[in-house]
Amino acid sequence: MQLALDALDRLVDTLEERGALTTVEAARSLFASSSMPAALASSLIADATAGDSRLVCNGATVSLTDGRADPSLDEAGFVVFDLETTGLSAERNRICEVGAVRVRALEVVDSFQSLVNPGVPLPEPIARLTGLRELDLRSAPPVASVVRRFLAFAGDDLLVAHNARFDQRFLERQLQLLHGRRLSEPPLCTAALARRLLEGRLRRVGLASLANFFGVGTQPCHRALPDAEATAEVLVRLIGLAQELGARRLSELRALAAPRKRRVYDKRSLARGAPTKPGVYLFHDRHGQVLYVGRARDLRARLRSYFRSERQRPSVEAALLALDRIEWRVLGSELEAALEELRLIR
Repeated sequence: MQLALDALDRLVDTLEERGALTTVEAARSLFASSSMPAALASSLIADATAGDSRLVCNGATVSLTDGRADPSLDEAGFVVFDLETTGLSAERNRICEVGAVRVRALEVVDSFQSLVNPGVPLPEPIARLTGLRELDLRSAPPVASVVRRFLAFAGDDLLVAHNARFDQRFLERQLQLLHGRRLSEPPLCTAALARRLLEGRLRRVGLASLANFFGVGTQPCHRALPDAEATAEVLVRLIGLAQELGARRLSELRALAAPRKRRVYDKRSLARGAPTKPGVYLFHDRHGQVLYVGRARDLRARLRSYFRSERQRPSVEAALLALDRIEWRVLGSELEAALEELRLIR
């Protein structure tokens, strides 16, 4: 079966953004199908990707080729890292410590640690949280030097972090300044992996919660190297759970950590055409009954927000699942929208 080149290009774009996908997820994306048997999806994706050097289909998953083999989980190399920073914003705040450990054959074999001179004063709340002292940071090497050394330490091993988007943003900020580029692939997130593998067993997947759940030897303490060590121990336990589910290859582990598409995502077209003006909106089910009423300063932005990856509160999520049609009414101001919402609810 031949797919148009632009369809495979879209698949490549999706894989670059999200990492490896299951063949079912890839087939649904390519063929715009809401459901598909796993066996059929594997067959279709194997045929579609055959001969495309950018893509590799490995049974239940499809991923980008990057010149490396897809190693078994028992042999894969990981560099688990943690950053301490002067705040939460990668644009406004700075890295002040880097810690990392290398995991090979499910064992920690090497480590990296360095304080960083952030070039700005260390906020007192961060000093209290981490125990770092501004005097020590002043004599530490600059961030460019530390990041270069860290990347040399990491080499070609897969980067791993807990709540990886946070660390990724700070690291890529420095990469942009140094080399004008981003990471070649996003780090594996142990928080995302834990949500998938421990669903129904553990409500909170913070690093401290997971360390306690697994009884790991290193307790997180808001310092880069101990937190990286704790994350590495958690990673090894999570890999064990993934193997119990049948995962054998690195691409399969990445697929488990990839965000699952919400069922309501396919309904995003219902918001098409909404204006960028204030007003109220009504969710209707297939029988025309009103499920939900809301107001917005910008109707288009508000309605689109319902169909992103983040789940809504349970009552709204239930309304979205039953949603068949969206009605919106443009009003002259936010105040008018608030009054109209109140009238409709009553």
